[in-house]
Amino acid sequence: MPMAGVFLLLSILLIGMTAREVVGSIYLELAQRRAQTIARAVEVAAPDAWQALMSGQTAEELAHLSGAQPLRKAFSDEVRELNLPELKVYDLERKVLFATISSEIGTREDGAALISVIENSAPEIVTKDLTDGSQQYELYVPVFDAENTLRAVFELYEPVGYLDKIFTRTIIPSIAVPLILLLGLLWVLNQLVGRAQADIDARTGALNELRKRLESFVSTSAVNAARASDQQGKITSQNVVTTLFFSDIRDFTGFSEQNSPEDVVGFLNELMSLQVRILRAHGGDIDKMIGDAILARFDRDDGGASALVAAEEILTTMGQFNFPRALGIGIYRGSVISGAIGPEDRRDYTVIGDSVNVAARLCSAAKADEIVVDADLTDQSFGPLEEITVKGRNAPITVRRKHIKTKTAPPKN
Repeated sequence: MPMAGVFLLLSILLIGMTAREVVGSIYLELAQRRAQTIARAVEVAAPDAWQALMSGQTAEELAHLSGAQPLRKAFSDEVRELNLPELKVYDLERKVLFATISSEIGTREDGAALISVIENSAPEIVTKDLTDGSQQYELYVPVFDAENTLRAVFELYEPVGYLDKIFTRTIIPSIAVPLILLLGLLWVLNQLVGRAQADIDARTGALNELRKRLESFVSTSAVNAARASDQQGKITSQNVVTTLFFSDIRDFTGFSEQNSPEDVVGFLNELMSLQVRILRAHGGDIDKMIGDAILARFDRDDGGASALVAAEEILTTMGQFNFPRALGIGIYRGSVISGAIGPEDRRDYTVIGDSVNVAARLCSAAKADEIVVDADLTDQSFGPLEEITVKGRNAPITVRRKHIKTKTAPPKN
């Protein structure tokens, strides 16, 4: 729309400039014809005096000739007949040979327009401001003899506005109709573009909202991997070293059997929301939720410190509420494979490997309100060293335990 407005403004300016050029051309064409008419009329009325005038003698210098009076009368008649406010005749030396104002006869004109006419034999137009505030056109036109030789230059005067009004009355209707149609077209286009833009904005908003909802179902790592995929949607798998957090609700199956679905889902959502909020606050990324369990990863290179702080804060925060079941947490740091698992139409971006299994086994080894962590990630302040055997490992794993007391409601019988 701004470009259309600029186009419309430029069109109006161009039309105005063209109109001005056309008006000027018409004035010059009329002046050329009037000058030739005056020249022929004066030559017929006073041929000897006219020839003397064309030879460079002024009207004052011709006063002694018998044809001087007919010459003046012929000029006066033509000026009155053509309704000219003023008339001057110059020779090729720019001297005034005749003028309706006698005092100007014999003077010399140095205007650029007159010089241009003498040099180029082409008419010129100049706009002059008068003392009363009005304007008039000074029209300099060449006058040629029968052999088409430039003999003199006539300066005619016309008030500004005479042809302008005629031209305006003629041109406005021819401009107004297409202009109105163009404005109507621009208004229609503006409405269409506005509606299209509103529809695009609405669809974009809906897509963004859908994207946010879909992102809530997957991990941040999955979102970043999808954005970094190539044009074919291929996601590169990679080996990474990360700290794995695995939590699980103790005896959740028994709680589910003893309570309504609404109560079960309400409790699960409340406890999951608490864990997710704290895990994310400490840089954890929720890899997946498996029933009542959470697998999160901490990619910070801090030796697992963030995961330990998050685990303690989760159990401490749970202690402020009367949850019906307690939580067990396992933490392990090791190498995993991070990638998209599954067919192209249903993939899961997750971490796999022995370290994931170990983290899950450590969680299983944790009692209610307890954190079991790989001993390499902490010191004796977390608890004494302990060796445990986990499924899938022949050698025992050295761990430390920490129990954090929480308020847990007694289970229903």
